[in-house]
Amino acid sequence: MKTLQSIGSVAMCTALLVGCGSKSTRPTDDTAPTTQPTASATVKLNAGPPVDGPVTMTVPPSAIAGSKVAIVWNGPANTSDYIDLVPRQFTGTSGEITYQYVRDGLGRAELRVPTTPGDYDVRYVLDMGSTRLVKATAPLQVTAAAATVKAPAEAGAAEALAVEWTGPQGEGDYIDIVPAGAAATSGEISYAYTSAGTPAKLTAPGGAGDYAIRYVLEGPTGRKVLATAALKVSMPVATLKTPVATSKGATFEVTWAGPQRVGDYVDLVPKGHEPTSGELSYFYTSQGATGSLTAPQQAGVYEIRYVMEAPKGRVVLNRAPLVVK
Repeated sequence: MKTLQSIGSVAMCTALLVGCGSKSTRPTDDTAPTTQPTASATVKLNAGPPVDGPVTMTVPPSAIAGSKVAIVWNGPANTSDYIDLVPRQFTGTSGEITYQYVRDGLGRAELRVPTTPGDYDVRYVLDMGSTRLVKATAPLQVTAAAATVKAPAEAGAAEALAVEWTGPQGEGDYIDIVPAGAAATSGEISYAYTSAGTPAKLTAPGGAGDYAIRYVLEGPTGRKVLATAALKVSMPVATLKTPVATSKGATFEVTWAGPQRVGDYVDLVPKGHEPTSGELSYFYTSQGATGSLTAPQQAGVYEIRYVMEAPKGRVVLNRAPLVVK
């Protein structure tokens, strides 16, 4: 769902954006707090043949991992010139971590800093067509981001959870649930963006076991888990009170008890039918503790099931036999 892509060279990027090449298929928000720099009034975009010239650049000395940093610059402003962010003392003019073209002519840029703390450089790169030159460099120290998650220690399968969290709330940050010990920042069972606020609304997994609730920081060098809380999930119990037999095409009542998660239902299927689709008759548990089903027109042996809606797929919690005569 969130496949990371490698960082391509600037020469392959033609859009005016920060960090060309999306690192995520997730929809993003724009809630990360940033300080807008004051642009120089003397900057004018050069739409003609590229020219060389002096460059000045003002960069904050430090930034928190995954945040945005505001840069003020002045220079030739050729349409292919750009501001980039690279590891400290990196000399290449491709393979940058993130960048932004100067072609808007505003004298300012905004870059998302890496999720990994360390020493980096912000640079103005002059593009003369056949060659690129680093015209100005400013150091940037990226410091570690901190976060916390507070959640129930135990929950029933598919139970709605409210997870309190603190953290940088950067663009694309999220809270997720994964199997205990999972290191990957993809394939999560349930998640919610931090842009929705705290507490985050998640749904517990549909299977019993040990899981982890995490705060995941988004950034141009890949996602980083900042905080984790343990979660133990148990299976809820469901019961069905049904007739043992009924006649073809008859309508009959079923009384149930169970977790009544959003989307849960009671259905009627042929005996041995495993998919949680293709049912012959059903009703949602939201309608109350008793519901009606209609028997098929063909005699045979069938099953009445309580089906729980859960992340990653529905779960059958109970079955009761039914003979149609």
